[in-house]
Amino acid sequence: MDKFLLLLLIILATVKEGALAFLASKSGGPCTTKKSRLLLRAEKNLEQLLVTDSVEGTGDTAKFGAIVTVNYEGFLLEDGTLFDTSMISFKLGYGKVLEGCDKGIKGMRVGGKRVLKIPSKLGFGSAGFGPEPYSVPKNADLEFRVELLSVASGPMSEAAANMGIGLNPKTVYLK
Repeated sequence: MDKFLLLLLIILATVKEGALAFLASKSGGPCTTKKSRLLLRAEKNLEQLLVTDSVEGTGDTAKFGAIVTVNYEGFLLEDGTLFDTSMISFKLGYGKVLEGCDKGIKGMRVGGKRVLKIPSKLGFGSAGFGPEPYSVPKNADLEFRVELLSVASGPMSEAAANMGIGLNPKTVYLK
């Protein structure tokens, strides 16, 4: 009986996500939901970016053109394999990271944590990525768990982001 209920929940979640993805496609924005990790894991062949806030931040908001610093973990959505984890600083909205990450991080507030379910077309696409230090198969949907550490602007933070240096807001003064 428990397997039946779990299957029913997964089917209902999939139908709900389909409806939310349809609404997102009509509005042109990402689909935002608050669902459990298990039910999100059931999503296959994503068509739209899915954004879930696990912790609402209270600090500055990540806006187009800002230098953002995030901690992240990247997983293959299909089987949950961790393929990368790091901290990165970049100029938001300028294509310095995957399109799904650019879109999914926009609007976060410092201190916030977010889960991004990224369809292949907004990730590594048909090329995939790899082989070392990690690899992502072609056409793989992805899950990124991100934490927004800081939002900055100015020449020092932009230069550091352009060099690929992660700006740790606990050790670097950005004003």
